Amino acid sequence: MTTSLARRRFPMVLVLAWSAFGAPLLLHGQGRGGAEWTTSGHDAQRTAWVRTDARLRKDAVVKGEFQFLWKAKFDNEPRQLNSLTAPILLDLLIGYRGFKSLAFVGGSDDRVFAIDTDLARPYWTAILNYTAATGGRPPSSWECPGGLIATPTRRTVLAPSALAARGGGGRGGRLGSAVGEPGKGAAVLGQPPPQRAGGPGAAAAPGGRGAGGRADAGRGGRGPAGIPFGGVDPVFAMGSDGFIHTLLASNGADSEPAVPFIPPNARPSSLIWVDGVVYTTTSGECGAVPSAVWAMDLTAPEKERKTVSWETRAAGIAGSGPALGTDGTVYVAVGKAAATGSRSEYADAIVALDQRILRPKDWFSAAGADFNASPIVIRDKDRDLIAATGNDGRLYVLDAASLGGSDHRTPFAVSGRYTSSGAGAALATWEEQGTRWILATAVGPPPTDVTFAANGLAPSGRVVAFKLVERGTSVALEPAWQSRDLVSPLAPVVVNGLVFAVSSGEYRPAHAGATLTADERARRSVPAVLYVLDAASGKTLWTSGTKITSFARAGLAAGAGQVYLVTYDNHLYAFGIPMEH
Repeated sequence: MTTSLARRRFPMVLVLAWSAFGAPLLLHGQGRGGAEWTTSGHDAQRTAWVRTDARLRKDAVVKGEFQFLWKAKFDNEPRQLNSLTAPILLDLLIGYRGFKSLAFVGGSDDRVFAIDTDLARPYWTAILNYTAATGGRPPSSWECPGGLIATPTRRTVLAPSALAARGGGGRGGRLGSAVGEPGKGAAVLGQPPPQRAGGPGAAAAPGGRGAGGRADAGRGGRGPAGIPFGGVDPVFAMGSDGFIHTLLASNGADSEPAVPFIPPNARPSSLIWVDGVVYTTTSGECGAVPSAVWAMDLTAPEKERKTVSWETRAAGIAGSGPALGTDGTVYVAVGKAAATGSRSEYADAIVALDQRILRPKDWFSAAGADFNASPIVIRDKDRDLIAATGNDGRLYVLDAASLGGSDHRTPFAVSGRYTSSGAGAALATWEEQGTRWILATAVGPPPTDVTFAANGLAPSGRVVAFKLVERGTSVALEPAWQSRDLVSPLAPVVVNGLVFAVSSGEYRPAHAGATLTADERARRSVPAVLYVLDAASGKTLWTSGTKITSFARAGLAAGAGQVYLVTYDNHLYAFGIPMEH
């Protein structure tokens, strides 16, 4: 294990002094959850946009300060090509041993790992015992790998506040949680007031009820409730048995009994916790579980917690999980009908669901779109726009006020065909100097009906950038640039005018019906490479070269001056700007 330069560890007397006087001010001023990477895609809108970071800056990259920091290996058994999930981050834990920054990574062998990201030292491991009342784990297959494949989540605000967008102190701009000596509860921090997330109609009310509490019951914009005295910010994880575990970030222990969420042995997407409700989706009919969206209110008493769900009726759900609008609406992308002749009202559709009961509110459908990645939500002036990609090779933009117009088939904007099918990883979006950008992954030969400013030939794959431009009362997608060549590119991440893009190296057969085994695919894959691109032009500013020695599947995470990537061989890599001792 190669370690980075660590930040200064403050003496305990300073920790206690800061806890008593500085922490409440920071908590009140910056909110809880507005800046950290707490879920897949960073935030509830899945934007993959870290709005501020004091150290991940373009000038630092150009000066050569950005570099490989360390890698760490975890004890985990891959299932098919699944090994580790992308990490979620806790920027600042105040413990009896000082300040710590942690990353939490799910392992396919039903484990959750925590690692100190300053010192690259393991912090704890939690084993999620299989407790479902079934015959146990079925054999793993390519379609149904089993194990822990749902990226864990922390408490995530519904929408970033204006303060979070402007903020960004030395290590990401917020306090994560605090804990005292083992078994003795938390350090005295004082409980912060509930925070408004800045969405329209947001309203604050009394704080939450326990580790999974929500701040209030008003419309939209609610932030997580303050952690009660003696509490620790939790990590929510789900193993192959479908039970939700609420783990203490300080030591990985269950803070309350695990509760059944979805049926066992399914194929779930990433978890996301918003306003006390945890969400996921299932696909592939694994474990005889239908393709559906699932939700559970974790603020309800344990015996009263019930799962609600919405089924697609024979069409699969795409991507890494649902995205939430700033008013709480849940958006999911639905692919083509699962079988020839099967009927699904919502096939090839983007569907809007009620936040609590998952009842369909609206939808947009496009024949043959076969949506292939999670949608993202773009806050544009005083409206939400939804962006989504399909295997028809196009990027769609929808107005959340009426997703497809009166006929449910009219998009707000749509691009020409810019990619071959099979490119779906995820989108990213950011705004800079009044210009809204959208990034998407692309594969195959560049089509002729959309032209980007090129940064070299890219026959294997690439990241492409669009500008969202005003056209009277509507908008249009203006092609901007495409990146260098990337093999099976992963979803990009945007920080401070920088795009972090990954050539995953995973071998993906050109024909979807190819019958290669996971071992055969692994042998044909090549090591991943991380690139840092200029967000305005797509030009390469930095490359990891040969530092990474295996291919990658899960996405990136970023925060507090570092960028993280997990690989098939159970390693977590950290890149960034070193800190002084």
